[in-house]
Amino acid sequence: MDTRLNNLDYAFNPRSIAFVGATETLRKWGFLILNNLITGGYEGEIYPVNPNRETVLGLRAYPSVRDIPAEVDLVIFTVPSRQVLGALDDCIAKGVKAGVVITAGFKELGEEGAELEAVLVRKGREGGMVLIGPNCQGICCPGNRLYPWMPILFYPPRGRIGYVAQSGNILNMLIGHAVNAGLGISKAVSSGNEADVKTGDYLSYLADDPDTEVIVSYIEGVNDGRSFLERVRSATRVKPVVVLKGGRTRAGVSAARSHTGAMAVSGRLFEAACRQAGAIVTYSIEEAGLTAASFVGRPLPRGRRVGIITGGGGLGVIAADFCTEMGLEVVDLSPRTLSELEKMLPDWWVPGNPVDLVAGLDFMIIKPVIEILMKSGEMDAVMFLWIGPPRRLEYKDSSDNDRGVNMSGVGKMMDQLFRDFSVGIDELVHELQVPLYVATSIRIEPPDDDGQTDRVQPLIFPSVESACRAMHAMAEYYEYRSARD
Repeated sequence: MDTRLNNLDYAFNPRSIAFVGATETLRKWGFLILNNLITGGYEGEIYPVNPNRETVLGLRAYPSVRDIPAEVDLVIFTVPSRQVLGALDDCIAKGVKAGVVITAGFKELGEEGAELEAVLVRKGREGGMVLIGPNCQGICCPGNRLYPWMPILFYPPRGRIGYVAQSGNILNMLIGHAVNAGLGISKAVSSGNEADVKTGDYLSYLADDPDTEVIVSYIEGVNDGRSFLERVRSATRVKPVVVLKGGRTRAGVSAARSHTGAMAVSGRLFEAACRQAGAIVTYSIEEAGLTAASFVGRPLPRGRRVGIITGGGGLGVIAADFCTEMGLEVVDLSPRTLSELEKMLPDWWVPGNPVDLVAGLDFMIIKPVIEILMKSGEMDAVMFLWIGPPRRLEYKDSSDNDRGVNMSGVGKMMDQLFRDFSVGIDELVHELQVPLYVATSIRIEPPDDDGQTDRVQPLIFPSVESACRAMHAMAEYYEYRSARD
């Protein structure tokens, strides 16, 4: 990695931040992003820069970065594009090492904007600064309570997933899948036009980051395909890289060009090259978000053999079809394993894989059944599928009805039993190094915390298909790493 890119540490771990364009006008990004920085809990020094004000949001303001009477590690720019260059000169004179250019109005607008962007990059590099953006949403690092970005009231917790995305909106949605799964993030960057620092640079940075376990990236285009793939290949040697490509069609390419000025890249060629470099290619925001989350705190399957346990036969049929179509092997169970299962299941159980619990109501057998499959040595991963009340559906309280029995308490008890099971089974997964993929419609709420937990919660997949895709991706990645070890 270019030694200059070590200055990204000043972006994600700044001791002090200057905010150029700070304002108290509610509908401007200079207010919203600065307010996020303050209310997110950042504990370093914040220096608003506004020549027309003495204070902004209770903080002393300065006419320029040069006037700040202390060292500055990071500068956030929200002033119009023509004003960014003059402010950048002040930053260079001050010795600032990193900048985040939120401002749009550069390459994405055409030739004139591209010329302005080229000057921005030249000045920054000559001054020893790294520049994130322009035309970006911002960055975040929950470990430092650092949220200088656009989303209002969105402060995801600390975790193990690193993000780089050329679209801020898609970045938010990708992170949302992790948060909904009870997970958090290590670092996230909206890279925008990537005038200076490219996606490949961020991949190298996150690959070396000890706080990041898996990387997920949304990409619209690359300027130097060879360099990008070298960075991908280097990153995948040490941790998984999940890629979502935007601009796979003619319409998508046109939209990407007007969005970030991204260069067109053949979708099929890009995907094939990424796969050869060891990246996991995905095709939707949900698939990318959940696949990245599936790698956190979970051992890799050491092959493609899968055992399926289901509370109902139809789920097993769908799962068996989907696994087979994905290139996974729904293995036949040995007589010894079938005999052990037979001791626990009803007389009307039909032996086989998938293991159908035939709508049994004895929830205490679920963990022992999973344990039998994991210890059998006959499979590399286990999938557990269960039906529950639809998410967000409130239990009906029938206490005002003098007929029947009020079962709302039973439903809540089932939810709690499943929560307790999902946490307890995690110890077995790591003891035996056989990953478990749980898909259910039961509402699993992550435990309350202070928003800064580093604890890994068991991942619950919302569908059979998403669980199968994640399992396939992890099996492929294990094969890729094994072939190179």
